[in-house]
Amino acid sequence: MKKLQHLSFIAILLTAFVNTSFSQGSQIFVDQSWLQNHQSDANLVLLHVADQKSYDAGHIKGAQLINPPEFTVVRDGLYWELPETSKMDSTLASKGINTDSRIVLYYGGDDHAATFRLFFTLDYFGLADRVSILDGGLKGWKSNNLPITKEQPTVEPTSIGTVKLKRSKKIKVDKKYVRKSADKGDINLIDARRATFYSGSEYGNYKRGGHILGAGNICWLDVVDENMFIKDKSVLDQMYQSQGVADGEQVVAYCHVGLRASTIYTLAKYLGYSARLYDGSFNEWDTLPEEYKVENGK
Repeated sequence: MKKLQHLSFIAILLTAFVNTSFSQGSQIFVDQSWLQNHQSDANLVLLHVADQKSYDAGHIKGAQLINPPEFTVVRDGLYWELPETSKMDSTLASKGINTDSRIVLYYGGDDHAATFRLFFTLDYFGLADRVSILDGGLKGWKSNNLPITKEQPTVEPTSIGTVKLKRSKKIKVDKKYVRKSADKGDINLIDARRATFYSGSEYGNYKRGGHILGAGNICWLDVVDENMFIKDKSVLDQMYQSQGVADGEQVVAYCHVGLRASTIYTLAKYLGYSARLYDGSFNEWDTLPEEYKVENGK
């Protein structure tokens, strides 16, 4: 039973030191044993990242629904854009999140991308030290025959602005940063799209098929197993190293609109790399002048 077979003393240690470890910065992933040990914690906020239909079909006890429109906006024709601070304030308040809350996210469906996008969004607003992702999400939870419910928890909203949000100036980069840094060889660009889009054999409505010049490719689907558990750290690290990423180097992830790149961004952080995300991604890059170069066929 993957992720569930732990020696009891490890669980005891986790319980004893959880407040200390979180105060020093949140672990990016927690496993099922951790959640079982902390489901009753008064400060735990468990968020089921999916749509209403998924939530109503069954969720982990105590989980609240957070629907992607609650933490994304459509801007300039692009979906999955980062929200304004005021919108994020309202969303957090509606979930009862306060300055003591420990937030655990899990994917409620068969795609983990929206959950990683929410992690990136909360990181962007300065909250990464109190946020973790449940490894395996709901599918992994059910694969180990763990209980789900249709009961909704009672939530008391907090006041808007209770949690102070501060936008990061570092983790989100723009087209000029990508072009300048890539030309100098200062970054490792990773394209999170499927290999067919990366190679240019499939390009949908794009004018140019392929990828940003110099980018490697790690498809967002390839980082999890059949039950949606994150692959072993050594396997993930090899994926990044195979694309030319070395210890201590910076990874800049992109995809179509920044959604799936959030997975590659989060895992880069998990592996200890310096991570950033080009949010305009290929949807923007494809509209730019020719000096914003594209290559294909690889």
